[in-house]
Amino acid sequence: MTEKNNLRDDKSASLAGNYLTRNRAIALKWLKQAEHDLLMAERNLAIEGYDVTAFLSQQAIEKILKSIFILNGKKVSKNHYLGELASELNLPEQIVDIVFDLDIDYTLSRYPDVSDKIPYEMYNEALAKEKVEKAKMIFDYLKINYWSLNNEEL
Repeated sequence: MTEKNNLRDDKSASLAGNYLTRNRAIALKWLKQAEHDLLMAERNLAIEGYDVTAFLSQQAIEKILKSIFILNGKKVSKNHYLGELASELNLPEQIVDIVFDLDIDYTLSRYPDVSDKIPYEMYNEALAKEKVEKAKMIFDYLKINYWSLNNEEL
């Protein structure tokens, strides 16, 4: 009977290891896309795509937050509200406050009917740079505090 239990335990451990390996691989894909989005946000500054910069800054943070959910074995939420995602992860208040500032850009930077102005008219270079800087600060914090805990090569 003990031999059967050991085999069952070995099989369970193997399945758990495969699950964790698969989660890391999926989470890493989300992280890499987040890094790409942040890079594209910065590049859009040079061509005065300030609304796109704001949107991609928001997207970079959404994707890195979702990568952390995956690392923690949670299902990827269809939620796009950064503040809610950050709160679910119990991030420090100062990070959550910054995240909330990027939340609005999911809709405001793309949809002409959510404001009096057209999205590309609402963003200027200073505001777009501020969005990128906030995204980079959050991104760096999350990479250091979550990805380093998972011994993931970046």
